[in-house]
Amino acid sequence: MRATAAGKDAELRELLALEQIERNPEISQRQLARELGVALGVANACVRTLVRKGLVKIRGESNRSITYHLTKEGLLRKAALALEWTNNTINDYVAARTRLRAQMEALAGHGFTRIAVLGADEAAELVALVAPECGMSVIAAIDAGGRRIGDALAGVPVLRPDELDAERVDAIVSLAGTAGPSDVAWKAPVIDLNGRPVQRTGS
Repeated sequence: MRATAAGKDAELRELLALEQIERNPEISQRQLARELGVALGVANACVRTLVRKGLVKIRGESNRSITYHLTKEGLLRKAALALEWTNNTINDYVAARTRLRAQMEALAGHGFTRIAVLGADEAAELVALVAPECGMSVIAAIDAGGRRIGDALAGVPVLRPDELDAERVDAIVSLAGTAGPSDVAWKAPVIDLNGRPVQRTGS
């Protein structure tokens, strides 16, 4: 049976807690809560659970002298969780890439073979990587925020919106469902990954 989202979150929190404790046995529960991004009470409950499971041993007599140490079982559990998390991440990536390839093959089938991507993040980079497998070319990635202008995503240049020569592309693919800056008029259509037109706000 597949783990629920809540179960995955709990396992990730357990893994991160074990890593933090191994890295810094003198970590306070307040520090641990900050590292995990949770409330102090949640961190306290997490530590109690790790101790109850025999994964962590507490040494010291007072709050000032308390240290936390992974037991042998804790080290084994941390390694198992890290391996499971890595495998899940790989599986999620493969599934996302498979879905993306199917969408892009459909776009190519409708004649959109030369595209620009509206975005300059990891999703845009994945599009640039998958495109050649679908008989497509990504001419440019458009960074409306301007943070990565002049960079390259998988060999694709990152441009300002006004730098794109839209006559060179069949479409501009929006990954976030937005049509781009309102002050730039592109001749090429702006579509989403399913080939649907993306309208500008207020149009």
